[in-house]
Amino acid sequence: MIPISVCIITKNEAEHLDKCLQSLSPYPFEIVVVDTGSTDNSKEVARKYTDRVYDFEWVNDFSAARNFSISRASHNMIFVLDTDEYLVEFDFDQVQQLIADHPKSVGLIKRLDYFEVDQEKHCQTTIIDRLFNRKYYHYERPIHEILVPAANLRTTSYSLPIVADHAGYIGSVEKLNEKSMRDINLLLPEIEKNPLEPYNYFQMAQSYLCMRDHERALAYFQMAMDRNPPPEEDYTRILVCNYGNMLLDIGKSEEVMPLLSFYEYYSNNADYLCMIGVMYLHRNQHLKALPELVKALTAPTRDSIESRVISYYIGYIYEFFGQKEIAGQHYQKCGEFAPALEALQRMN
Repeated sequence: MIPISVCIITKNEAEHLDKCLQSLSPYPFEIVVVDTGSTDNSKEVARKYTDRVYDFEWVNDFSAARNFSISRASHNMIFVLDTDEYLVEFDFDQVQQLIADHPKSVGLIKRLDYFEVDQEKHCQTTIIDRLFNRKYYHYERPIHEILVPAANLRTTSYSLPIVADHAGYIGSVEKLNEKSMRDINLLLPEIEKNPLEPYNYFQMAQSYLCMRDHERALAYFQMAMDRNPPPEEDYTRILVCNYGNMLLDIGKSEEVMPLLSFYEYYSNNADYLCMIGVMYLHRNQHLKALPELVKALTAPTRDSIESRVISYYIGYIYEFFGQKEIAGQHYQKCGEFAPALEALQRMN
């Protein structure tokens, strides 16, 4: 068996930490918890699950804390989790085999990010690097840290049969705003140092979006797009979809048209296809909208768009063309989705 150390940094999140560590308990992991200045009972919670609990003086640098936690592990194979992430799937035997097959690569897990919009819970899927050998990788960047390979090593990755729930975007307005402002204050110096790096502007936009400050979020999404984000990066797909949907929300479908340049990269993604379909609807091009939305229903990948939303738009198009029976079939697939219920009542 290849031994694995799980490394976690935490501060004042005892409740999340307990749930996180509990999700690890069925597996033979070494657990390392590094506390960066908690005033609650986080360390006491950690000691229920491990004796490897350490203090680290916070220096406004997540990478420094991450690297410290890794240095305290007994094993070279490191699995990183955040306090507000909980394992829901972990095929231990298959993970062992994949580690053996990819000793110098980074393992990718699926993270389900939960958030609320208008008091409705939604979920967005993120693919994130979390398993690696510390002999070959370390963390850099003080905020939204990234794994950096050792000299003369090119980063390669592989998918793992691991799924984690992420509750970090759910909570009181005050708590979410506090977390967002912390991130913004760490991102601003990074933008000053690297003004041409689109990723930092994207993260600024995401922070303002979490605070429901849509005007500033849109401005930073625009700045990120102006800096030519690489289309092969996962964050760029989320950037393009969020930016496009925000423009549609304020009636600027003309400014969404340039996002068609990403079609060759994201034509297998439901969120992108739905956004393009809705753009055509805003431009009264229903015949162009329909095939994009139909493709979105069966697209192999998706981030946060729900099938009921796509079905509603398809129903709307068929209703527009007077095909009420087909429209009704699509509306009925939407379940209790309020706009679809209203459409069914309207047609009856």
